[in-house]
Amino acid sequence: MTALVVGAAASPAAAQTRTFSDARGDATAAVDMTKVKVANKKRALVVRITVPDLKKSALEGVNVTIVTKRRARPMYISTKSRYPDGPWSSLSLVSFQAESVVRCRGDRIRFGARAITVRVPQRCLDRNRKAVRVSISLVSRANDGVSSPEPGPDTYADGYPSLVAPKQPPWVRYR
Repeated sequence: MTALVVGAAASPAAAQTRTFSDARGDATAAVDMTKVKVANKKRALVVRITVPDLKKSALEGVNVTIVTKRRARPMYISTKSRYPDGPWSSLSLVSFQAESVVRCRGDRIRFGARAITVRVPQRCLDRNRKAVRVSISLVSRANDGVSSPEPGPDTYADGYPSLVAPKQPPWVRYR
């Protein structure tokens, strides 16, 4: 009698990817995200933010907060913002626990016609091999710096999972 054993191994192409929806019309069109796709891959965490009416010239800042499922829940913030006089700052990755900027080669942000893609190598997340939670905020240049944003079509910011409620986003498994 011959037995056939079939096994399957996770390949890099089978990385855990989750897609989340965000309500349309809860912010000004230039920053109103409608979908967030998070891929927690072997080499990098990739976050794609869909903004149907994206206008890079109307953006003031992009912030991606990453919490890993390791002990003490390390948190990182990948941020790119516009200086008051117009040009963009370089992308920076900040370790919340270390209260310092993480030197990271390979992290990048790309602005497409309808999406923003942020890539952070796992080595920059202290060689993360665990699940992650990702929160996002997009801020438009209409930010007055004084008022707190409230969801609505004229709001200068949008956030996932919520701009104003203390919701936790779901975990996205590693690979």
